[in-house]
Order: sequence, then structure tokens, then C-alpha cells
Amino acid sequence: MSSSSSSVICSFVIVLALFFNSLLLCNGGKTSIYVRKEEKTVDMPLHSDVFQAPLGYNAPQQVHITQGDHVGKAVIVSWVTQDEPGSNTVVYWSEGSKEKMKAVGKISTYKYYNYTSGFIHHCTVKNLEYNTKYYYVVGEGTSMRKFWFTTPPEVGPDVPYTFGLIGK
Repeated sequence: MSSSSSSVICSFVIVLALFFNSLLLCNGGKTSIYVRKEEKTVDMPLHSDVFQAPLGYNAPQQVHITQGDHVGKAVIVSWVTQDEPGSNTVVYWSEGSKEKMKAVGKISTYKYYNYTSGFIHHCTVKNLEYNTKYYYVVGEGTSMRKFWFTTPPEVGPDVPYTFGLIGK
């Protein structure tokens, strides 16, 4: 056997040994001993009233909020109107306050092949107070819809914050 073929075999054995050694030492990215319990999920039934279109001409649909800044003092209110643009304004007020404020948003649409979207509204409501319940209204006339949310507590090292939404 020549020295070049024995060095190839030796290199192959070393690579093979390293490969099998890595299989024993590596845990495939496992970072915890925690194992989630397998539980049946409770899905919202498709016939639930939250999936029904709201009553009224051009009523706001798919109304939802997202956090509007990094510290929790703003939200983005989004909704869709089907028939015409309608109002792009959110009227909002804090719980217990008689002063109503307004935020004006933007409206857009898009086309994809032969589909044209409804009128998509996005409105950022800024300068909110921490840990405060706010009510807001979107739409106009008989198709106005009222919702509420609570802003998070002030940001801090030991302040837990969970943000979630189930809408109607």
C-alpha cells in the first residue's frame, strides 16, 4: 500500500471518527428539558359571530390593533371598509374622561390579478398614558363601531407584559 493511499484512508477514518463523535456530543439544539404537554387546542368555531360581517352600510370590518411604538404609548388601529373609503379617523378617549381626541390615518387598496382589496385603514394613536383603559370608535353614522384596549404598564426591568387580542 502506498503512502498516499494510506494517508487518504487515515484522513477518512479521522473524519468518520469526528462525525460519529459529534453525533454523541451534540444534542441537536436542545436547550431545555422542558417538554410542552400535548393538549387539544380550543379553536374558535367558524360559525362564531365574530366572523360575521358587521351590520350597516360600509361598516368597518376586521378591526384590530397592534402596538404602535417600542414603549407602549401608541397603538395602530386597522380596519377595512368594503364599499367606499369612508372615514379614516379614530375617535378615542380614556376611561372616565369626557374629552374625546382624534387621530387621522391613511387609506390604501391593492390589486392582485383580478382581486381588488377593500379600503384598508391604518391609524396611529400616539401619546397615550401607561396602564390606562381607552375606548375608540371607527366608522361613521349608523355603522360606527366601538372598542376598547388597555395600554401596558411603564417599561421597566421587572415589568411583565403580555399583548394579545381576540376580536369581534
